[in-house]
Amino acid sequence: MTGYFWWKEKIYRDFGHAYKVELVFEEKNLQKIQVFKNPIWGYFFVLDGIIQFTEKDEFIYHETITYLPASLLEYPPEEVLIVGGGDGGVLRELQKISSIKRIIQFEIDTLVFEVCQKYFFKLSGDYKDPRVSFIVKDGLEGLKECSDEEFDLIIVDCTDPVGPAKSLYTFEFYKEAQRVLKSKGVFIQQASLPIYFPHIIKSVYPLITSAFPIVKIARAFVPSYGEEIAFFLATKESKDWLNPKQLYKGKYYNPELNLYYFSIPNTWINIISK
Repeated sequence: MTGYFWWKEKIYRDFGHAYKVELVFEEKNLQKIQVFKNPIWGYFFVLDGIIQFTEKDEFIYHETITYLPASLLEYPPEEVLIVGGGDGGVLRELQKISSIKRIIQFEIDTLVFEVCQKYFFKLSGDYKDPRVSFIVKDGLEGLKECSDEEFDLIIVDCTDPVGPAKSLYTFEFYKEAQRVLKSKGVFIQQASLPIYFPHIIKSVYPLITSAFPIVKIARAFVPSYGEEIAFFLATKESKDWLNPKQLYKGKYYNPELNLYYFSIPNTWINIISK
């Protein structure tokens, strides 16, 4: 632990968020990792200078990226793939779904996993669960080794398309994801903050729509991000997006939220339509 000091998360060239923090951990591997402690947000996890989650509100993101796609399935999920997600939050939520028989997770950065198991173990799922296979591997390379139509859910819990996550926002990755997704399955991936980083959904949307026949954009407000985060959802068949068939409830999520998730603002529509 250090003494308290002011740390700034640089969002854009002339804009950032400031936090009064204690530095708990700092090291660089594939990505620079920092763990800070703040009186309001608790412990929070930073990759390459960008907050990934905080103790206070991480459940909003993790429940959204898990329960939203699962709610759209015709039958409860049994086979699930996580790409990224080294903090264990997605796994934690998946393990609350009793129907799941197998979970494969590809994580490329072992330091992310090790640090989160040390400092955020209370937020993580149980990696001793016999249903879970944790594999240290790039997500794209892992997908290439999977069978056709193997998974009900594919959850891509990754950083923005920089560094090791670049390959997870390519046409090749989406084509492989489409191949291994079951005919009635759902794919989801975080797509950054369109108000701050519009170039991400603008550049990636044409790639994912070239690989999947149906693509939707969803949104969720996570307070520590300071703006609404976007998600790509992709399927091989149309879904009743606003009326989920699987009725999950979490600390944040409930089925009525689907109407909010899929009601995206014109500012976002304009970004992808230009």
